[in-house]
Amino acid sequence: MKIWHLDFELDEYDNLIPVKELSIDEIQSFNGSSKKERWEPIAVKKIEDKVLSNAPGFYSHIPVFDKKTLDIVKDLIENNVEILPLRSPVGEFYVINVTEVLSGIDYDKAEFKTFRDGKRIMRFIKYEFIEDVVRGKHIFKIVDEPLRKPFVSDEFMLKVESNNLKGFKFELVWDSEN
Repeated sequence: MKIWHLDFELDEYDNLIPVKELSIDEIQSFNGSSKKERWEPIAVKKIEDKVLSNAPGFYSHIPVFDKKTLDIVKDLIENNVEILPLRSPVGEFYVINVTEVLSGIDYDKAEFKTFRDGKRIMRFIKYEFIEDVVRGKHIFKIVDEPLRKPFVSDEFMLKVESNNLKGFKFELVWDSEN
């Protein structure tokens, strides 16, 4: 089993940004909590005059997918996310609000730096997941990093790559066989 950090190719393709800048509180509200009941579609625009990918950049911990991507991966992610529409003059795009936040780290085997209090994790050097917790979870965050990039399964990554979806980057963070 492999787990990947989900990231986006921001150099080769154009990115979407909100027409009205989001506040820090609005950005940080994408921390695994539900937004569906009070969601008002955010108006977005392109930054440059480049081609948009299937997953245009937005904020690193807030994925945005186009309709094509959503149609392809929806069966894998629909139970772990909220699919929230954006208002865009350049296509049909959706914020993927990852609501699956797991306590799935094996702290005895993982490597991490803590803040001075010795309790809160500042960053991970090496992830070590509890396989039974992450098995079957195709997109998720962890309790220690709700405002960081989401994790995706090998199945998610392979589905994106086999369908030639553009704009995705994947960083392998854990392989159960190593």
